[in-house]
Amino acid sequence: MTRPVIYAFFIMMMAAPALAQQLSTRSPGELRQLLQESKLDSNRILILHALGRTYLDQVYSNKKQHSMDTAIEIFNHAVRLSDTLQLKHLRYESMELEGQAYLTRGNSVEGKKRFFELAAIYHLKGDIGREARAWCLLALRMNHERENQPDIEAFFDKAITLYKQAHNIKGEAEVRAYLADYLFQSNMPSKAENELLLALDLLHQVRATNVSRVYYLLSVVNRYRGSYEKSLLYATECVENAERYQDLAPIDIPYGELALVYDELGRAEESCQWYRKTLNERLAQKDDRVIVFRTAGFLIRQLIKLKKSRNALALMDSLATATPPQGQFEKAIVAQNFACCFDALKQYAEAERYFLAMTASLRDAPWDQELISIGNMDAGRFYLQRGQFKKAHVYLDTALAYSRDARLLDQRALLQMLFTADSALGNYSTAIKYLQRCQFINDSIYNERKSRQIEELTIQYETQKKEQNIRLLEKERRLQQNELIKEQNTKRWIVGVTLLLVVITGLLVNYSRLKQRTNRKLRIQQRQIEKKNDSLQHLVEEKEWLVKEIHHRVKNNFQIVMALLRTQAAYLQGSEAIQAVTESQQRIQAMSLVHQKLYQSDNLSAINMADYIHELIDCLKDSFHTGYTIRFNLQIEPVKLDVSHCVPLGLILNEAVTNAIKHAFPGKKEGVIHISLKSISHNHFLLSIKDNGTGLPATFDSARQTSMGMKLMRGLSGDLDATFQVNNNGGTEILLDFASEA
Repeated sequence: MTRPVIYAFFIMMMAAPALAQQLSTRSPGELRQLLQESKLDSNRILILHALGRTYLDQVYSNKKQHSMDTAIEIFNHAVRLSDTLQLKHLRYESMELEGQAYLTRGNSVEGKKRFFELAAIYHLKGDIGREARAWCLLALRMNHERENQPDIEAFFDKAITLYKQAHNIKGEAEVRAYLADYLFQSNMPSKAENELLLALDLLHQVRATNVSRVYYLLSVVNRYRGSYEKSLLYATECVENAERYQDLAPIDIPYGELALVYDELGRAEESCQWYRKTLNERLAQKDDRVIVFRTAGFLIRQLIKLKKSRNALALMDSLATATPPQGQFEKAIVAQNFACCFDALKQYAEAERYFLAMTASLRDAPWDQELISIGNMDAGRFYLQRGQFKKAHVYLDTALAYSRDARLLDQRALLQMLFTADSALGNYSTAIKYLQRCQFINDSIYNERKSRQIEELTIQYETQKKEQNIRLLEKERRLQQNELIKEQNTKRWIVGVTLLLVVITGLLVNYSRLKQRTNRKLRIQQRQIEKKNDSLQHLVEEKEWLVKEIHHRVKNNFQIVMALLRTQAAYLQGSEAIQAVTESQQRIQAMSLVHQKLYQSDNLSAINMADYIHELIDCLKDSFHTGYTIRFNLQIEPVKLDVSHCVPLGLILNEAVTNAIKHAFPGKKEGVIHISLKSISHNHFLLSIKDNGTGLPATFDSARQTSMGMKLMRGLSGDLDATFQVNNNGGTEILLDFASEA
């Protein structure tokens, strides 16, 4: 119906994951309940995305700024949670949504920053498709009224160039359609139509099924230019395509466009039929109430033209009762619709009351040029029909000031009313100017139709000419082909048949002998290969079973040693002896976990350190009963290391974490132990164990320490050829820099 609806149509077509599509039907209250019940995983981030989108979609709300602030806060939370869970793809999606919220709010600096960062990330990763999508989304979400237009067009061009580079024809076509929408909103309809025709050609090249969006925009562009025959053709194609592939696009927008075309062609019956289908679809989808009430307004005007004013009033009564208007936009549209109904029923006092309520709401509502123009034009027409020309002129002047985006028919009707008002007030020179402008629009519509007819005749003539040339060329080709056949027939029959028989006979005999010999050799070789394969497979399976069994038994032996130590500890009296036995149990547990991971894994020589360290820390937490007093922050990259590195690393971790738990937080003080394993470069890693506890004494020197734990860590570091450091950095920090070929 209006230009912002075109933009919304394209934003809705962005693909979404299956879970995201399911969540999109939930209300904010349901999403918040799901958020409370969710675990700390990727689904929680998807719920945050769905909740944030409910605020991001409130573009027409009176509390738009507050809604965008809430959306930004939610998406920022999703970014932080993605970092914690190390889910980079969800972090990028969260940044994208956060950037959209900033741009919708009007904060172009922060919005551009997010998208520039995303584009840079995708560029470094070589992900051309996502980089192109980032530039396209940035251009779509920027404020086309305020932002620098060359920048917006440049962002679209970047996306098109990237899709061309990736040979993604469908992606290029979609961006060209978005660019056409932007060009149309920037009053460049000819360039917009060229882009749309190019997009349609690209989609046909890849045999795309759903092309309704392109047909829709082609219809809108031609309708605003007054080329109603072309607009009707494209609108009809749009509806047929959307109905054929209804799961891929919202059907209400094509219905509404076809209704508008019939409206501007003056065919009220057909227009009324399609407006009613549009309204029913939007009510079923529980669409934005602003759009629902505006759709009802268009339907009401057609009912009034068909002398069904009471039906129009009954429709508005039912809608306003079912969903009472809330914001200023809704109140203005509902008041305007009621005013038109009462005016048609000749209840002028009621009509004037609603017109005044409409204009009052429009003064307080967010800025919408087309809505303000049409509303004031209706009020001006009302007072003009009552003979109150001065009052009518005030509303008509306001409508003219906001008529930049109005349809040609609305502009023509507005100029005719201004001509009538000025003529009645004696302003004849001004009235003539309005009449001339009105005539210019009439000429534009006529010239557009005339150009269309000339274009069709030219195409028809060129088509006929090409078809005639094709027929002549085809006739000449057939004659030449017949001559060639006659000249070659004799040679073919004499030479060809004789040679063919000789060659075929020789080939058949030779082929039969070769085939027999080859088949015998192949059967012998096949049997030999099968025997060797069976033997090798048996040996491999036996070897794998034996290695796993060894690891399993080593792990079981460690468990027996741990059980013996626990039994021994029960008979010990001294606390130091018990502590020594307990520490030995923990060290053995660290080594036992290595062999447990090996026999549980398909890879018998390397271990995933993320799983191993998490399980080791869980064992230590259970052993020391830390509860919620000491929290662990683990940032372990998914690195796989061989056994020669895993055992020393596990023992170093065991010693460092045990020391931190026992000494860093005296008096059961709360604290955090940070453990990270990061890849610094290829086959080069850094292990860090840091706490925020009391720290080390000022006189501490790790090289002179003689405790068993420190000696053990230094000795194990030497086994790894690693650099071992102990620092006093807001607590105790142990750094292990080592290399591995795993």
